[in-house]
Amino acid sequence: MEMLQSRYISEAEYEEMESVSNQKHEYFDGEVYAMAGGTNRHAVICTNAAIALGSNLKGKPCRVVSSEQRVKIEATGLQTYPDASVYCRDAKFAGKGDQILLSPVGIVEVLSPRTENYDRGGKWFHYQQIPSLRDYLLITQSHIWVEHFHRVDEQSWLLKTYHSRDQIIALESIDGEISIADLYDGVELSDVLPLHISASSEDED
Repeated sequence: MEMLQSRYISEAEYEEMESVSNQKHEYFDGEVYAMAGGTNRHAVICTNAAIALGSNLKGKPCRVVSSEQRVKIEATGLQTYPDASVYCRDAKFAGKGDQILLSPVGIVEVLSPRTENYDRGGKWFHYQQIPSLRDYLLITQSHIWVEHFHRVDEQSWLLKTYHSRDQIIALESIDGEISIADLYDGVELSDVLPLHISASSEDED
């Protein structure tokens, strides 16, 4: 992501700018960053994740939304656009027309070389400050590898990893499950992991 300006931008200025922008931007501590577009593979996996989650939510008081939905972490002030988010009944919103989701229960990020370190590090720190968040999925796009962080208590998270199409992820926050096969549907990848797993091996986002 590229910072767009040299002067401090207030949150109100950012939100006004974002309401008329054709491009999505992330905001934190007075700075605005342009968010890059993704590859076809990235887009397919994001769509697959939204469909897989949505199929679990029929008849339930929860909904899945795409990266068009902005999320704000109230404790830190970060505003960003996860690849997919899940919210449930009595969710909190802000902004005109519920532009900003404040209380997701689930967040999905599809990794790419330019965002992997951020999604695993700084951004993950911000996400952990969301009291409602229960599940965080990191999906690798260069090979079959999914990391699922599930909140155990206020300060603890349980990590499970998945690397085979026949595995199933249980999501307690929505009382549902999704298969690894569904997440990678239409994406030609090997189940065999490379000897060295790193962001440098992934396609550009």
